[in-house]
Parts: sequence; C-alpha cells; structure tokens
Amino acid sequence: MIVLLLAACSKQTNNSIQPTRAFEHEAGVTEVPVQPLRVASDQHMGHLLKLGVKPIAVRENMLKEAWIPYANLERDALEGIENLGGFPLNLEKLASLEPDLIISALPNNHESYSKIAPTVRIPYWSKSYTTPMDKLLKIAELFDKTAEANKWIKEFEGQLKDAQQKIAASGKLKEGQTVSVMAVFDKNVFVFGPNGAYGGYMIYDYLKLKPTDKAETLRDKEMGSAELSFEAVPEYMGDHAFITVVNEDKAKELLDSNFWKSIPAVMNDQVYFYDSKIFAMDDPYSLEAQLNIIVNLLTKAR
Repeated sequence: MIVLLLAACSKQTNNSIQPTRAFEHEAGVTEVPVQPLRVASDQHMGHLLKLGVKPIAVRENMLKEAWIPYANLERDALEGIENLGGFPLNLEKLASLEPDLIISALPNNHESYSKIAPTVRIPYWSKSYTTPMDKLLKIAELFDKTAEANKWIKEFEGQLKDAQQKIAASGKLKEGQTVSVMAVFDKNVFVFGPNGAYGGYMIYDYLKLKPTDKAETLRDKEMGSAELSFEAVPEYMGDHAFITVVNEDKAKELLDSNFWKSIPAVMNDQVYFYDSKIFAMDDPYSLEAQLNIIVNLLTKAR
C-alpha cells in the first residue's frame, strides 16, 4: 500500500508536468500524457517496437515471444527493457520504475495499474478493432504514431501482393479450391474463419485464399472461431488445411484417429502444420513471419 501511495504521488507530479489529453479505450476515457516517455505494458510489445516506441518494462513472456528470432531487430532493441513477471505485473517493481503510461490487456488488472500511472486497456481482441491493422492503428493513436502505422501497413500490402503472386505461380492451389484453418488445443479442435485468429485473417483476409462455406459463417463470431469435436473435423476441412498445434498429444490423437487418413485433404497431402506461437499473435512482426511461413509451405517441398 505504501508503494502504491508513493506511486500515486509520483503520478500526480508527472501529470502536473506533462500536458495530457483524453484517450478513449476499452475501459473508458483516461487522461494520458501527450508524449508518453516511460511506457510499461503487459501485452503488445511487437506493436510498440514496430511503431518506434521502446517500453521501459513488459510482461516476462513478451521478452521471449516467438516472433523475436524471425524479426530483423537491432542488436540492442530489447536491451534495458525490464522484466515485470506475469499477470498481473509485479506492482512494486512497476511502481519503482515510475511509468507515465501503462497498457493493460486484461480487465482485472486495470484498477491496480491505474493506482500507479494512467492506464489504458487494449485487449488482445475487441469488437472495437476486429482486425490486426485496426489494433495497430489504435495503439498508434495513443502515441501520435498514425503516420508510422500507415507506412508499415502500405509496406505490408506490398509484401502481400508479392506473396499472392508466388502462391499463384506455384500452382499448389487450383482455381476454386477451398482452405481450412484449424488449431488443436488441449480438449478439442477449433476452426477459424475470415477475420479469425491463428492465421484466419492472414490466410483469408490478407492472402485472399478461399474459405469453405462453413468457415465463412464464422466471420462475425468472437475470434472468428468455433469449437469442434474430432468427429466434426471432416465437415470443416477444405481442399487444403492449415493446422497449428497447441497440444501435441491431442494432435497425435487426431492424426491417429480412424477417419483422419480418409479426409481428402490428408489423402492429397494438402495439410500444412505451422508454429502455434507465431500464429497466436497479431503484431506486425508476427504477421510478417506468418506470411513467410505460409508462402514457404505453399511454394516449397514439405
């Protein structure tokens, strides 16, 4: 409590020095610094770094995210970023760093963070920004970095055009063929549709590959997904299928099932497995890695 009290006093001092503005976010409207200089965040490190914002502290797992080995970061890009543990962030250490802005992804941590510094909630998924580009622009708005966000979006659109041309030239996908996107979790399989997670938006919305009719119906559902039993998997399989494995034991159970080898996509060697950790994320670095992975799967030998 003493730490939080001291942090509150520090927050008042910082706010009295820095000009503020109102920022609307998932938890309401908060007065934030016009130019935040000491940002702590429990999510979205990839978004921040791509926008040129280096946080002073982040959640532990963010410093080990799967996109980092794929990204062409400067050698010292992560140097000096403090490790604040898991959810919720270590409040004592967070307060000692005297942040002038905190970004929170989960609703149950917002109140405790707000006692330390102005806190905005930007969740992983929201109806306010249902696409990765919308989220990037929302985070960019917080730092007056909209121009930087749009610059990267334009560059990425160029990468998408190149990828589409490579996929078309490979002849791997025939005209009219459908594609499924699935993930194997601890209990069941999830199928993703357009604007869906785990590669749904990349494969359908960005690369414009064709969803099955059933996948198309998932567009407006949360995370663009539906949970399936093993027995329902064949109903949702297209001519090609991209599958990310979160639980390897469950995936082995699926691959050993009686019906698996009789699925046309399996029989035609048109099922592609990819890294779940990369495809769970939607920051710019992860999207770039996802794009390269999918192009490689469709244009090179397995």
